Amino acid sequence: MNYKVNNEYNFEFENVKRIGIGTGKIFYVYKDNMPFLSVEINLLIGDFFVDSIIVGEYLYIGNYYEGVYVIDLDDFTFNNISVDGYFGYFVNNQDYIYILGCENIIAIDIDARFVWKSDNIAVDGIVCNGIEGHIMYISCEMDPPGGWEDMKIDLLTGKTINT
Repeated sequence: MNYKVNNEYNFEFENVKRIGIGTGKIFYVYKDNMPFLSVEINLLIGDFFVDSIIVGEYLYIGNYYEGVYVIDLDDFTFNNISVDGYFGYFVNNQDYIYILGCENIIAIDIDARFVWKSDNIAVDGIVCNGIEGHIMYISCEMDPPGGWEDMKIDLLTGKTINT
């Protein structure tokens, strides 16, 4: 299927499936350019660390302290992935989605199955600087503010790679 997600609009479509997880922020999913699902989540502190992505047949919505909601676009079931500290953002690489949080990274496969969770490698955020092969180059906030350290993560295992 051809899916896309948009959270730019603040109006309601008729005749779409609605999932209410909270109140304040609505995400619309389009299937072949037609709206067919709306998902409303809590809006805690504005759009700060709120993001969405569709990978395979799943919609992922990250929401700061609430973690990541995973919604099956076929049967509309959903669950929550807890994120240590807070949700940061998503990195999509081929058949995997990486959830970058406050302290660590979680890898999920295209079928929404847990693959690995890294050790705690930061105290206040992780930024992806790029991916080459099975290595993710990251910066980790170790001593806020401004105490960033560069690291590498093996995307097959979730383990840090010593340089």
